[in-house]
Amino acid sequence: MEPTVLPDPEASRAVLVGMDAYTDMTPLPATAVGAQRLAELLRDLWGLPDSHVTVLGAEASGQEVLSAVRDAAKASSDTLVVYFAGHGLRDLEGENLYLCLADADPEYPQVGTVMYRDLRRVVRVAGAAARYRLTVLDCCYSGLAGAMSAHGLATRTELALALDEDPTQESDPTEDHGDVVLTSAPHDRQSYAPPGATYPEATGELIKILELGIPGIGPELSVTFAWQRVRRRLLARRSPEPQQFAQNKVAESLCFPNRATTVMMSAEASEEVKRYSIELPGSSTETDQTQKNSEDVLSVVPADASELLDWQPTPVGRWRPESEVPYPGDAYFKQQRTNRYLLDGIWADLKKEFKTVRRRLQVPFHARSPLSVAAWLRQSTGDPRWEVIAESVKVLQNRKDGYDPPFTPDPYAAHVPRSPHYQLTGDTVNAYRVRADQLRTDINKLTDLHADS
Repeated sequence: MEPTVLPDPEASRAVLVGMDAYTDMTPLPATAVGAQRLAELLRDLWGLPDSHVTVLGAEASGQEVLSAVRDAAKASSDTLVVYFAGHGLRDLEGENLYLCLADADPEYPQVGTVMYRDLRRVVRVAGAAARYRLTVLDCCYSGLAGAMSAHGLATRTELALALDEDPTQESDPTEDHGDVVLTSAPHDRQSYAPPGATYPEATGELIKILELGIPGIGPELSVTFAWQRVRRRLLARRSPEPQQFAQNKVAESLCFPNRATTVMMSAEASEEVKRYSIELPGSSTETDQTQKNSEDVLSVVPADASELLDWQPTPVGRWRPESEVPYPGDAYFKQQRTNRYLLDGIWADLKKEFKTVRRRLQVPFHARSPLSVAAWLRQSTGDPRWEVIAESVKVLQNRKDGYDPPFTPDPYAAHVPRSPHYQLTGDTVNAYRVRADQLRTDINKLTDLHADS
């Protein structure tokens, strides 16, 4: 598990821009409220002094925005946070992202805007001494920050574009410093701040996670884990898919305190969740109600379920007898074959369980086998308990070693009946079934924690 880090408040700075008023574009009052609330959370969770947090609104010019970022970056030796919420524009070629200020012209992206690449250069050059640089963009087409391709995985060139690096440069993935860029939408999609919503959509989900925490993952909440939760919640609503571009292990190492480790009163937490629930255009009433019910009940730590915070799945361990019984001969073949079929049936049922996991946790299509599903979830969620699940799967999937007749690789060899090495007894099958049932229970429990948090 990667080491996690909480920023040094004295050596960290944050600049948050919430563009709520526009001359020629739709006003976005939720952006200013979101920027202010994030500023409060940075002061509260990380302990940043008031003087280390700068909040800018519609009155700020492009020069004032870049100057504020420059000054904060030069003063940071630990963590620099830059946040922008407002309208975003792209040029006709679809190559460049422009962050819209109050006097932006929607017909001419170069007018009244800050070009993202200019912002990135200021962050990188002025913030060269900062250990971590976190940029969050909640605006339309924000995925252009890294030109995320359609397949959903950032290439080295795309990652370099997002982080303002040389595309040929190969960074050491074990390094514990660098950049992470979070965007609310892909390069070709708009972000949303629904009318009447307290915050922009992606920002609101991030705020909710920081305020309430995530049950069952320990005292710290990594940037990757938090943003994965934002992504899943927005995808469940059929909203644009948030993106993440990270250098080295920054997104896993940089953390917030996890407020879910302190058990909240369920009624109070439920009210906090309801406060940010919104009706989304184009979503069915049934979907919205399901989402709200899920968040109201399960995205907080219930008063009677604090034990889930430290719960760990049970490793399968050895299920075969310490001393295997040698196969006694052909007279046992029929029973041996029946018992092998029983093992196959138990394994098939376990695989069905993983199909349910894939659907509930939105595991991508390429992760199909139980082992690859568990490995993908370990990497995407940062939860080490999936690694325990993966190790247990390895033990159970190799269920017939020595119980099958040895394989003859040469198809032209004379056919000579061959016997298994060991006898597969009913007791051994039952031991396998017990371990599989325990693993199934643990999978369901862990899936519930991730699906509903």
